[in-house]
Amino acid sequence: MIMLLQVTSITAATASDPAPSQEVAAERGHAAEHHEAGLDQLFFPAINFTIYLFIIVRFVIPALREYLRRRHSDIMRSQSESKASLSRAQEKLLASKERLAVLKDETDAIRRDLLAIATRQAERLRVQAEETGARRLTDAALLSEQESWRAMEKLRSSLSLATSRLAEERILNALTPDDQRSFIQQFLKEASAR
Repeated sequence: MIMLLQVTSITAATASDPAPSQEVAAERGHAAEHHEAGLDQLFFPAINFTIYLFIIVRFVIPALREYLRRRHSDIMRSQSESKASLSRAQEKLLASKERLAVLKDETDAIRRDLLAIATRQAERLRVQAEETGARRLTDAALLSEQESWRAMEKLRSSLSLATSRLAEERILNALTPDDQRSFIQQFLKEASAR
């Protein structure tokens, strides 16, 4: 690269001479009329081309090969990763489709199970309600019987009390004071005998 710059600077220095002589001007005029290629006009471009070719062959092509090799390996790695990702995605999609197909059957099975559970629960509750109702009816009949017995006892008690009062009134009305005295005396005699 440094050599290339030196060669181009030498060429530029000779091409831009500030004070060309008349001979040079005449030669240029003559060269303009008839242009002959000189050795220096062919030699320096050949050297420049050789330097450029050397730089390209020595540095650019290996760097380009290395870049293309890395790029190729990156592409191949990306391609294999993409294929792996695609196969995983296709497997997941297939599994999801299979799961979706089975999901309807599972939904129906769950629905049937819930219906069976609800039916058993309803039957159990019905049996419990019947048992509870029967117990309550039995309890109500027993309570009714007890209340009936209590009412009968109250009625008997009231009836016997009313009967004894009525009998007492009739006895008192039927007894004379003499009967009462003789009854009291007899009672006292029996009480003292005991």
